[in-house]
Amino acid sequence: MIDIRVESFLAVWENRSYTKASEKLRITQPAVTQHIKSLEKQYGCKLIVYENRGLKLTKAGEIFFRYAQNAKVNEKNIIQKIREINKETKTMKFAATLTIGEFTIASILGDLVKTFNQYNITMHVDNTEVVLKMLQEGKISFALVEGLFNKADYEARLLKSASFILIAPPTHPLVTKKPIFLHELKNETIIVREKGSGSREVLERGIYEKNYTLEYFEKTIEIGNVNVIKEMVKSGVGLSFMYEDAAREDINKGHLAEVKIQDFTIQREFNFIYLKNQMIEAEIDMFYSFFKNNMI
Repeated sequence: MIDIRVESFLAVWENRSYTKASEKLRITQPAVTQHIKSLEKQYGCKLIVYENRGLKLTKAGEIFFRYAQNAKVNEKNIIQKIREINKETKTMKFAATLTIGEFTIASILGDLVKTFNQYNITMHVDNTEVVLKMLQEGKISFALVEGLFNKADYEARLLKSASFILIAPPTHPLVTKKPIFLHELKNETIIVREKGSGSREVLERGIYEKNYTLEYFEKTIEIGNVNVIKEMVKSGVGLSFMYEDAAREDINKGHLAEVKIQDFTIQREFNFIYLKNQMIEAEIDMFYSFFKNNMI
C-alpha cells in the first residue's frame, strides 16, 4: 500500500490546497502538513512552497511528484492484476483525443476487439486536457493523443504524422484562389475547438508563430464537437482548421474542400503515451504495436 505521506503529497498538489487535500483524504489539515514535513525531512529538501499566494512544486518536488504518481498508478495495476489471476478475461482501459478516437482509429476498433478478445476493453474519447488528467490519475493505462504535452512526463511513442489543414465549403472563393496567405483570412469567420482541446492549442501556437492571435480574424466561434464544426463549415457559417484525418472522408466526397495556405503549414505528431516505469509495459507494448501497424 502506498505511503500515506505520499498520498498526502499527491492530494495537496493535485488540489493545490492543504484544506482540500485533507477533505479528500478525510484526515485533519495538520496531519497533511505533518506528512509533507516528514517527507521533506526524509529527503532533505523542500518539495512544496508558497509563491504568489499559491502552491508551487520545487525542482525536487517535480521529480518526486512524477515518481509518486507512477507509484500510485502501479499500485492500482497490482490490485487489478491480482484480481485477474483466476479470471479468463483481463481489463484494459485507454483514452484517445477526439480526432484520433472519432476518425483515425474508428475503422479499426472492431479489429482491436477481435485481436485482444481476452480483454474487456474500455475506450474514452475526450480533449487532450481531460485525457492527460485521466492518465495522470491512473484511470487509464495509455492514451492516443494529437495535442501538445510535456514528453518529460511520459513515455511517448510516435504513431504517425498528421497534417493540420484549413477546410471550407467547396463553393468558397478561397478554394480556387491561389496562392493564399494567412493574412487573407482576416475577414473570415473561423470556427475553433474549445479551450483544453489539443487542436485549439496547435492552432493558437501555429498562428502565434506568425505573429497572429485568434483576435486577428473577423469573428471566431467556439464549438466542442468536430462533427458539428464540419456541418457548420458545409453550411457556410465559417472556415475551420482541423486535422486532415477528421475531414478526409468529406473532402473525398466533395462535401468539404481543403484551402492550402502558402505561408502556413503544420505537421503534428499523433503519439501513444503512458506513464513511466509501468509494471504492465509488456501489455502496453502489444497495444502500441497494434495501433502503429493498423493506423492509416
